[in-house]
Amino acid sequence: MGQKKNQPADYLSRPLLELLITHQKQILMEFSLLHQQVDRVELHVSTARPAKEKEKEFYTIQDVTKMLAISSRTLLTFRNEGKIGFTKFHNTIRFTKENIENFKR
Repeated sequence: MGQKKNQPADYLSRPLLELLITHQKQILMEFSLLHQQVDRVELHVSTARPAKEKEKEFYTIQDVTKMLAISSRTLLTFRNEGKIGFTKFHNTIRFTKENIENFKR
């Protein structure tokens, strides 16, 4: 059957259980502080990207073929020859504005 509330788990040794009960408030406080730090790190990571990275737009193959007035086959050839840069996301090809501008030069 299941454990009753406040009943010690079978796998905890008596000394360990006593230690946990004795320092329960401190342990909970430490976990709370750790949780707050993790939240701050996650917030910092999501907002601390460089401005250049935030402005980066990604274009599909169809977008680029329209922009450059070329066929998708020609774009594939340019990619394979290294004439235009691209980024691959899980088997999906995307181009940045910088890739397109460098190609135009």
